[in-house]
Amino acid sequence: MSSFAISLVTPSNATQIGATARTGPAQANPTPAPEEDTVQLSEGAQAEALHQSGESVSAIASSLGASVSTVDSYLGIATTIAVPLTVGPAAHAAPAAKAAPAAPADAPMVAVKG
Repeated sequence: MSSFAISLVTPSNATQIGATARTGPAQANPTPAPEEDTVQLSEGAQAEALHQSGESVSAIASSLGASVSTVDSYLGIATTIAVPLTVGPAAHAAPAAKAAPAAPADAPMVAVKG
């Protein structure tokens, strides 16, 4: 007895079979390349990171475009406020000592030894 084989390769799909053998099966829905993961830090977190890396408060304020007092608040730095000292009304002040009367301009000068 003799045997024979039937091939399903026809000229129309022979090209597809050859291409599939070289590259593998085509994906139905190709997955897009994932975008790079990024995190947007808040201005306060950026200030803290810059401060930990050794930046000065004024340099941080400049790079963030914020005021120094804003950066101070991000970093939890308490600022002191200078309060000017004022003298109360003259009525509350100690009485001034009376000055000795001035000598007339034509009076003779006398040296006193003591």
